Amino acid sequence: MKKLVIIFVLLFMISGCGQKIPKPKDIIENVHSLFETRAEASAWKTMNEDFFVKTIVKEDNVYVECYVKGYSFSQTNSKNLATVTVSIDGKKHSERTTAAFVVRDVPNGKHRMKLEVLNEDGEKTGLTKEVEVHIASTI
Repeated sequence: MKKLVIIFVLLFMISGCGQKIPKPKDIIENVHSLFETRAEASAWKTMNEDFFVKTIVKEDNVYVECYVKGYSFSQTNSKNLATVTVSIDGKKHSERTTAAFVVRDVPNGKHRMKLEVLNEDGEKTGLTKEVEVHIASTI
């Protein structure tokens, strides 16, 4: 009877993994990406820049993350509320009221994207960043 229970438990444990046995490489990559994200978050807190921008290009979309020291994008914290004006190649594209956003349908080619922080009255704060993005055709 004991042997039957042990065999049953072993079969149960083996079948639990099934076809989804984790590969060591995948586990290591997930751990590395977690540490990179945490390192970036802690770096943002300790950096000396008043305005920091991170961009990622995927297809014809540009994912943007902003950190603005001394300003907030939260409507609940109405103190020093910020807005970011987005310009592409010198033409105003949009105004954003969140710290992270997506600029969609950017045409193919290299573009200068300018991000400028406005205060709650819509006045320029002097905080600007320019980044170059390259949109490549996916066809």
